[in-house]
Amino acid sequence: MKPALRKVLLAVVIIALIVAIIPVWHYYKYFSSHVSTDDAYVDGTVALVSSRIPGSVTRLFVEDNWKVEGGQPLLILDPRDYQTRVDEAEAQLQRAEQSVDQLFAQVDAAEAGLKLAESQLHQAQIDYDRARSLAREGVVSREYYDQAETGLRVAVSDRALAEHQVEQARAALGGNGEETARYERPIIRQARAALQMAKLDLSYTEIRAPLGGIVTRKSVHVGNRVQPGEPLLAIVPVDRLYITANYKETQLTSVRVGQPANIEADIYPGYTYAAHVDSISVGTGAAFALLPPENATGNWVKVVQRVPVKLVLNQPPPPDKPLRVGLSVDVSIDIADTSGPLLSSTLQNQYEQNQLSPPGQGPERLQTRNQSMMPDASQPALRQ
Repeated sequence: MKPALRKVLLAVVIIALIVAIIPVWHYYKYFSSHVSTDDAYVDGTVALVSSRIPGSVTRLFVEDNWKVEGGQPLLILDPRDYQTRVDEAEAQLQRAEQSVDQLFAQVDAAEAGLKLAESQLHQAQIDYDRARSLAREGVVSREYYDQAETGLRVAVSDRALAEHQVEQARAALGGNGEETARYERPIIRQARAALQMAKLDLSYTEIRAPLGGIVTRKSVHVGNRVQPGEPLLAIVPVDRLYITANYKETQLTSVRVGQPANIEADIYPGYTYAAHVDSISVGTGAAFALLPPENATGNWVKVVQRVPVKLVLNQPPPPDKPLRVGLSVDVSIDIADTSGPLLSSTLQNQYEQNQLSPPGQGPERLQTRNQSMMPDASQPALRQ
């Protein structure tokens, strides 16, 4: 081989080695600063919708895989029985108010009787004093004096009886009318509570979506008789899905909350979702299993455990690449920055700083959503 050709071949080999070293170096840096696993799945909270009262389904507004908003009506139970209970409770409230009016009238009558007894006592006292003076002077007979004394005693007893009747009437009313409003009596409050409960039961005949999401596992149909607590359908909030990655315990040495991560779903090859570590489970998957392992036996074998790591997407998935609960994904976490905490949650920190509303508990956002999704009279029912 000629020396010139040999030099050319050597130069080509050296250049090829340099070109090969560059990607190898990048791969080495990547794998030394990332931990990956394919034991990861899309997870999320599934809201099971059930009825709070028994009843028969008369109208149904949704089907499987339909998108719903928070507060949107899902189905209606037959309200006739509960409307009858509301009418009965309203009648009971009116009767209670009439009873209070009667008790006030009895108090007024008892107080009037007390004033009459006091007037009679005053007159009997005058008659007795006059009869006693005349009896000392011998002007009237002993019989006249005895009659005046008896009249005084009767008047005293009548006043005592009248005072007792006033106390009895006030006790039946429940205190002094000046201290409490006229219709703020126990009997009225009890009737109002019964009416409120009847109205609540009537409102429960219209079952609404507790949050926005996709309807799934619908098992209810028009005409079904449902019972309280019976699962009717489920709603998956697609905007609150997250990733659960089960890492080996030997991979979690440098994993911290807040570290960036890349997610690749098997359903969308080549597309990467940007995410971050939200929190790390406080125990291994085996520790919370239905039948946890008993390591205090003589047949113990050491097995590398896996710890669930929760990851949250930085941005919602694009419309053409939505995630679904249970999808398999590959997760790679960048562990270069180890300054983050171990026992913490980024979502919890945001909730505490009033940056987000907790899932299913956001009062302001949920109320606004419910008001915007109030049923429209022009909205047709799917089933009638």
